[in-house]
Amino acid sequence: MPISAHRLDQYRLQSDPIADTTVKALHDQLDSKAIWKWYQQFISELETPDYQTLPQPLAAFFEHNQQLPAWLDQEQVRQAEQLFLDIGPLYAVCLLLRSLPIGYSSLKVVKVLTSTGYLSRDVKQGTAKRILETTQFVLNVMRKDTFTPNSSGIKHTLKVRFLHAMIRYHLLKHDWDTTSYGIPINQEDMAETILTFSVGSIKGLDRLNAGLSMADKDALVHYWAIIGVLIGVEEALLPRDFKTGEQVYEQILDRQSAPSEDGQLLTRALCNFGRGFLPVKHMPMLPEYLITYLIDNPKYSDAIGIHGPRSAKDKLLFASMMRSVRLLNSHKQNKLIAGVTRRMNNVFANNLKLYFDTEFDLKLIIPKEIKAAWKLKY
Repeated sequence: MPISAHRLDQYRLQSDPIADTTVKALHDQLDSKAIWKWYQQFISELETPDYQTLPQPLAAFFEHNQQLPAWLDQEQVRQAEQLFLDIGPLYAVCLLLRSLPIGYSSLKVVKVLTSTGYLSRDVKQGTAKRILETTQFVLNVMRKDTFTPNSSGIKHTLKVRFLHAMIRYHLLKHDWDTTSYGIPINQEDMAETILTFSVGSIKGLDRLNAGLSMADKDALVHYWAIIGVLIGVEEALLPRDFKTGEQVYEQILDRQSAPSEDGQLLTRALCNFGRGFLPVKHMPMLPEYLITYLIDNPKYSDAIGIHGPRSAKDKLLFASMMRSVRLLNSHKQNKLIAGVTRRMNNVFANNLKLYFDTEFDLKLIIPKEIKAAWKLKY
């Protein structure tokens, strides 16, 4: 690695044959109304499915695609699980305010999102629900013992894999431009998404001076590579250490990044969502400033139409805020400061959870060990 541009172009024309075959089998056996019912149920319910109650092709899909890769390292898995318990709220900040918006600079990925008519709706009906589902996915796959048969994490991952295949099936039936955009939710796009959850978030954590060791970074990339296998990504596109993962992540981002109205629309919706739970009273543009700061590359922030502070007041306030966060994170070995940083992380996690619960009536299902580790009130 890196992977040749020619090979990545080929990956844009490859999907997920196993999931696609399942969707075709469903359409062969059931009428469209019944299939739509299952699709809507999977989208609307955050609980992981009991696959034994599903139609036979779908039940078989859940039952027979739980194989874990031979290279899975249990020690790295445990390290990633503990890391998430320790810094999960800070990881969530970087996922929401770096990983997701930098992905909106990938024009061809964004085309799939907006073609579904999902993320482009208003905050309550589109953005919030999408962020809730993404957050629930992360909570389910990062919980302890995910990589055991029939775990919530595995079933949730397979559920997402099936939904990807359903979206792909319907977009291809409705004049999707494969020449311009490749197969919807193709191998390259799926690999970029997996690396977004690992490398993309790690790079944000580095900007906040979170103090991850290289072993921590390798463990997180390794963990998400296992999720990538379960979600249908070819192993050749799944780096298992941070250095290699960063190379592939940056390579794909660089070749796919381009300004687009869709990407900027999605970024504005995300920023509007962020204004609901971030402390924006004295700095209304705080979401835009945080995203720009965490991305730390004008090529991508310009592509999604945002910028850092420009007024003297905002520059001063924001610089002071970032210095304080970085300074606190750099002294976490001090018990007093560690307590302060934990409190900050808990406040963020509680605010986000409360925002979902009260503003949108959307309920996150938080595993007990994560709720306890983060000291969530709600």
